Amino acid sequence: MSWTALELEAPAAVCPWRPAGAASSQAGIAGAGRAELPEDPGTWWSVLGTWDDPVEALRAAPAPGGRVRAAWHVVVQPVSYRGDAVLAGGARPFDRLPRRGKVAGAAAVITLAGLGDDAARTGEFLERFGVLGRQVRDAPGSLAALVQAPDDGAVLTFSAWRTLRDAVTWAYHRPEHAAAVARHEAHRLLPSTGFLRCAVLGSSGTLGGTDPLAGLTGTPVLPEETP
Repeated sequence: MSWTALELEAPAAVCPWRPAGAASSQAGIAGAGRAELPEDPGTWWSVLGTWDDPVEALRAAPAPGGRVRAAWHVVVQPVSYRGDAVLAGGARPFDRLPRRGKVAGAAAVITLAGLGDDAARTGEFLERFGVLGRQVRDAPGSLAALVQAPDDGAVLTFSAWRTLRDAVTWAYHRPEHAAAVARHEAHRLLPSTGFLRCAVLGSSGTLGGTDPLAGLTGTPVLPEETP
């Protein structure tokens, strides 16, 4: 799977790039290099791609030029998935993954949020989402965090971490995060959700002038390898 963040020279009504050769992809407007809802729609985009071959996924990185000022391309291998959310066109590429998975080294976490028609519940979710998005940037071990708001398919967040333990520690020890999870479980703020843990296979390009994952990779830990 790949996650690509694009900063454009000028706002665009549609994403100007899609990963050639991907089995499926979903694009959406993004915040300006942050896990927050976009303030300047169309200047930042992100694209999630699913692949049969990770080598091809790594080769698919876009090069800056034309309408693209800068791009950051990350390839990950999902190790676990919990949830029932769907991507654009109703795609469900993660359903066969195990519910539990571990990573040695650099990791990424992707959340999926299917927004419903209940304005009050959606509004409450987005308010909580905004608070957590601002907090995750300063979490120990957090390297990058982005959001994707597509026209079709679940709203996504992507966060990159030095280790999966850093991500898990932040999630389970942050009171606001625990409260948001409990509130959703009790009142079903969203009709569908999903949660992916991934190992980072490689990255290229820049996000805000640097590659937050430069020199860092991770590998899936098989159940029989877990102490």
